[in-house]
Amino acid sequence: MVPFVLWSTWRSGTSWLMERLNKHPAVGSYGEILRVLPPSVTGWSEWPPGAQDRPFYTAYLRERGLVDSLLGPHTHLFRYLDYVYAPRRNLRAIGFKLMYDQVRPYPHVLAYLRWRNVRVLHLIRENLLDLVLSRKANAFRKRANVWSTEEREFIRPCLNTRTLIAELTRLEWERRVARLATRLSLLPVHEVSYEDLLDSDSRLDPILAFLGVRRDAGTDLSPTIVKLAPFSHRDGIANFDEVDQCLQGTRFHAFLRP
Repeated sequence: MVPFVLWSTWRSGTSWLMERLNKHPAVGSYGEILRVLPPSVTGWSEWPPGAQDRPFYTAYLRERGLVDSLLGPHTHLFRYLDYVYAPRRNLRAIGFKLMYDQVRPYPHVLAYLRWRNVRVLHLIRENLLDLVLSRKANAFRKRANVWSTEEREFIRPCLNTRTLIAELTRLEWERRVARLATRLSLLPVHEVSYEDLLDSDSRLDPILAFLGVRRDAGTDLSPTIVKLAPFSHRDGIANFDEVDQCLQGTRFHAFLRP
């Protein structure tokens, strides 16, 4: 069995990719299992379809009467990850989402990944302006994903041009640090961009090979999650002209799609 993590940041297409991987009969992929849950959430209700055999880490601690503390013994987390990666019938690859900011409260997760030689699938979003726009729109929409065009609601956010360049610079720095972390870990890494995956279905095949599985003829791995944002930034940004002027002369201006 090949253990893996999907290493990424919020609004980078992780749910879209995990849904596709989960459609493969030999792959079991989970969501953000290290996300801290409020006490009212059991750990099962928001689980992705087809992956309801493992709870979130906070739910795992509560079920066992363990102290729900981010500073708790490393042993709890290591045992939990052993539980997540335990072999299951017919599955040749098992993984979960690990967001950049989830390493801060659980830095020892990196030691576990190194010990198990976990494969790291690094999903990036090349267009950082799309990342900013997606996060802004999601704050209004209050819904991360939709599965039908009837549910889709186009949002045209107004971006703050006073902080936009600083935000893009921060996201660029976070991605650089994430790459460095995987390089220093000496773990096997495969980096892929959301844009490349959108561009061609064949870009999924190297990912499957990295996970030690193959796509047989007739295996449908098409996503059902519907793309929320329009292709043109002029259509998707309420203050497009201001953003265009703000980014003029910077390396980020190339991200704009008129």
